Amino acid sequence: MTSSSYQIIVRNLSQTTQYFYVFQKQAAFPLLPSSDPILSGSLGCQGVGNYATTGAQINFGLDSQVYAGVLSTKQVSLSQLIVLLSLNAATLSVVGSTSAFRPVTLTTDYGSPDNCTTLTLDPLGLSAPANQAGIAIGGFGINVPSYTPLPHPELYCGVVALNNNQAVILSSFVAPVPNAVMNCIPKQIFFVKMGYQPVGSTVAYDESNAACCDFTTGYATYIVTYNANGTFSATGGP
Repeated sequence: MTSSSYQIIVRNLSQTTQYFYVFQKQAAFPLLPSSDPILSGSLGCQGVGNYATTGAQINFGLDSQVYAGVLSTKQVSLSQLIVLLSLNAATLSVVGSTSAFRPVTLTTDYGSPDNCTTLTLDPLGLSAPANQAGIAIGGFGINVPSYTPLPHPELYCGVVALNNNQAVILSSFVAPVPNAVMNCIPKQIFFVKMGYQPVGSTVAYDESNAACCDFTTGYATYIVTYNANGTFSATGGP
């Protein structure tokens, strides 16, 4: 975890132990066909008892750095997309998949020196990011080579998030269009929801009955409270 990080503290005020998981606001993929799904991953999951009784709370930590990521699943099903990448290696095989990630900077009105990376397939990898024109404002790009996405996608690209266990997890991702530049516009907004969703598993994207932690407002920490009546409240702080 770098010195620049987000903290989400979760307190459970219900009388029973509950599991909570974190996911990121879905990124925008401007050039993706509207019929193609955008997938989301669980960035953290943990159970905790009643706060008043136990004094226990969950601390989900997330690096504020934005990372571009790619995953080759080959024959792995979507339910097995558990993407954990070591900080000390650019690629790692997990459940028969290969993954790569790179830190990137988002494009501004004044450009960006490191807003785009190039994907290679054999071996799988991402190049050191460099400036490229035509990348959407607020986003980064991945140059995707030609590949065959049918009958089932075996390649996924998108944004990844580094958690406080020093693992990078694919957060918001798609099957990219072959032989094109994939634009991804992530938002540093995260949600906490009740339920058990193992870290790295794909989750149904649903903002309802969830706590919103909007780090684009300048907050570095959110305290999320799950109330006894089943609702959430979230308070941001320095």
